Amino acid sequence: MRTILSVLSLLLIITSTAFAAPKKPVKDLSTYIAIFDFDVVGRVDKDIARPLTDSVRHEIVRSGKFKVMDRGNMDRILKEQAFQMTGGVLKDRAVEAGQFLGVGKIVIGSIGIVGRTYMISLSVVNIESGETERVEEDTCKCELDELIESVKRASSKLMLGGPVPAAEPMPAPRPTPERVESLPQPALPAPVPSGVTFKDPVTGMEFVLVKGGCFRMGDEDGDREEKPIHEVCVDDFYIGRYEVTQAQWKTVKGRNSSSNDKNDLNPAENMSWNDVQDYIKDLNQKSGRYYRLLTEAEWEYAARSGGQNEKWAGTNNESAIDGYGWYNDNSSRNTHPVGQKRPNALGLYDMSGNVAEWVMDWYDNSYYRESPRSNPSGPNRGGDRVYRGGSYKDRVKDLRTTKREKKSNRRSDSMIGFRLALSAR
Repeated sequence: MRTILSVLSLLLIITSTAFAAPKKPVKDLSTYIAIFDFDVVGRVDKDIARPLTDSVRHEIVRSGKFKVMDRGNMDRILKEQAFQMTGGVLKDRAVEAGQFLGVGKIVIGSIGIVGRTYMISLSVVNIESGETERVEEDTCKCELDELIESVKRASSKLMLGGPVPAAEPMPAPRPTPERVESLPQPALPAPVPSGVTFKDPVTGMEFVLVKGGCFRMGDEDGDREEKPIHEVCVDDFYIGRYEVTQAQWKTVKGRNSSSNDKNDLNPAENMSWNDVQDYIKDLNQKSGRYYRLLTEAEWEYAARSGGQNEKWAGTNNESAIDGYGWYNDNSSRNTHPVGQKRPNALGLYDMSGNVAEWVMDWYDNSYYRESPRSNPSGPNRGGDRVYRGGSYKDRVKDLRTTKREKKSNRRSDSMIGFRLALSAR
C-alpha cells in the first residue's frame, strides 16, 4: 500500500510539472523607452513643444532601436498614479516617472533661444542608474518647419548608437512606490536680472552684464582657423566673473570629478562638454534660470574687454602676461584658485590661462568665412566642440584671445573647464 501511494505521488508531481504554465519571459527594460515633451525655456513659444516632441518620437520609432511607449499609455499610467507632468519635465522627475512606466530609458529635451538662434538639446537617460547616457545638440536660425528638421537631425544622431548594452546582466528594477503625491506645476523661469551684476543663489557664482556690440573677430596674424577677420555683433549677455569652481561643481553634482588639487576654489575641470551640459541642466532645475555656455563669439568679445584689440585678456604686452594668467611658465603645472590674477577691463578673471573653457559651438576651421554677422552660434553640426583661452600647461601664444581649439564633446581633459552665461533678455 505504501509503495502504491509513493508511485501515485510521483505521478502527481510529474503531471503537475508537465502541465505547469510556462514561465513568462523577463522583460528586457533596456529596449523600452519613453519620450517626454520638450522643456521650453526663455522666449520660445510654449506651443511648439508638442510638435517637436512628436518629431522626436517619429524618428526614434523609425530607427527601430527601441520599443517606444505611446503617449496615450504614458498619460494613462501616470494619471493612475496621480503623477502630474505637463509640458517640459525635469530630469529627476522624469526618471521617477520612468520607473512607473516600466521602461529602461527615457528621452528628455530642451529648447531655448540665443538672439534668433534656437538651441536644441536631447538626452537619453538610463532609469536604473539615473545617469545621462548620450546628449545630442543642434542649432537652427530658422522658422518652425526648419526647426522640426533640426530636431529630427538631433534625434537621428541620438539613435546612432542604439540601445547601450550593459556590461553585466541588468539588475532588477528598483522597487516602485505604490503611489506618488501630485507634484506642483513647474515654476516659471526666474526673471532675468536687471542690474549690472548678480549672484546665483544656488552656487554663489557672480555674473557681470556685458553690453552687446560689434567687433572684428579673428586675427590675420593668427592660425589659419582664426581667419579671415570678420565683423560680428552680439546682444547683451551675463557672464560668470570667474571660471566655475570645484565647490560650485560639487554643489550641483554632489562630487568633485576634477583631476588637479582638490581645492574648492580651483576651477572645475576634467569634464566633457556633455558632462557640462548635464551640469547646466541640473543647475537650471535648482535655480529656475536658463544658464548656458557662451557662444564662441560672445567668449571672444568678453575676453577682449568688449571687443577691444587685446591679444590676451587684459593686455597686449607679452611681458605683462604673468600678471593676468596662469600658464606653463608660472603655474607649477597645476591649476590655481580663481581670481588671483588681474581681471580684464570688464572685471573678468582667468579668461587667459588657468583652465581653457568649453563654449557652445561646434568646431569648423573654415566657419569664419561664412559666419553670420549677428549673434553667430557656430555650425549646425560637427565632430568636435570649441574650447578657448588656454590653460596652466599652455604656452603664452596659446592664451591669445583669438586662439581656437577643438575636442570631442565626449572627451574630458584636466586642462579644460568652463564658465557660464545667461541671456540678458
